Formats: sequence, C-alpha cells, structure tokens
Amino acid sequence: MSFVLWVEAILLLAAAVLAGLGAAWIPPTVTVKATSLPELIVRIVLAGFAVAFFGGFSACLVLWLQRRGLSELLRQPGPRGLIFITPHTVSQLAAGLLAQEFAETPFRIYLQPQKDSLSLRVFLRLPEEASIPDLAERLQELLTTELSRRTGLKIQEVQVVVHGTVRAPR
Repeated sequence: MSFVLWVEAILLLAAAVLAGLGAAWIPPTVTVKATSLPELIVRIVLAGFAVAFFGGFSACLVLWLQRRGLSELLRQPGPRGLIFITPHTVSQLAAGLLAQEFAETPFRIYLQPQKDSLSLRVFLRLPEEASIPDLAERLQELLTTELSRRTGLKIQEVQVVVHGTVRAPR
C-alpha cells in the first residue's frame, strides 16, 4: 500500500473509533450557541460519522487488496531476476492499441486482477455506423492477443462497455 493510502486508512480508522466512542459515551448535554441538543440526536450524528469513517477505512483496504493482487500478477520471473510491469504500463499499451484501432473514439481502461490472470474493462463510444458486436469482438481479440504477446501476462477477459456513439467527422 502506498504511504498516502496507509496514512489515509489510519486517519479514517482513528476518526471512526473516536466518533464511535463519542456516540457511546457522550455527556448528557451538548450545547451549540445556547441551544441544548437532545442526547439521542448527538449520539445518532456521531454514530453516522463513525459508520462513514469506517466505510472510508474499508474502501482504503479494498483499494489496497486490489493493488496488492494486481502487483502480484504483474511480477514475473525473468532469466536474471524479477520483472515487474506497472499497471500504468499495461494501461498505456492497451491505450496505444485502442488509439491505433479507434483513432477518434474516447475510451477509459481499468485493470482488474483475477486469480492468476488479468481482466480489462474498456469504456468507450463507438462510431454511429459501427456494428457494436463485431467491433467489440475485434477489440477483445486485439487486446487479449497483443497484451499477452507484449507483456507475457495472461489476459482472462476484456469487458467492453459501450457508452454510446460518436459521429464521424465530416
């Protein structure tokens, strides 16, 4: 886990614990600008903060697990030592392949680790006149074969999410 993600996770966990303790042991009267707030309202608000902070902490842990799984997949033994391919490199290679194939098409690429392979999710808009099933199949085949060939990684799946169409330039 990166240092910033660790710090964020620790701060969120500490905030969740403090808010939870505050919800459990709040003094009977809380006054805000000479207005006394009911104890139950204060406890509910603090409990809500505790749940939200704990949710943020959980999200940090999920990110860490995904990155850890991804980094394990991207490490390969080489003839003279370990070879590590960064997720950014795989995304760049995929983006280059997509840019060659679909020059005027905006897209986003997300990597997802699987058990012993990698899965890609590609979000894009296709040209209006395009046959979506044909282009999606061609894109899946291109990314699977070329990324496997260039990186040595096993590409389990390429999910294509079509978010609409783009008009061809006139």
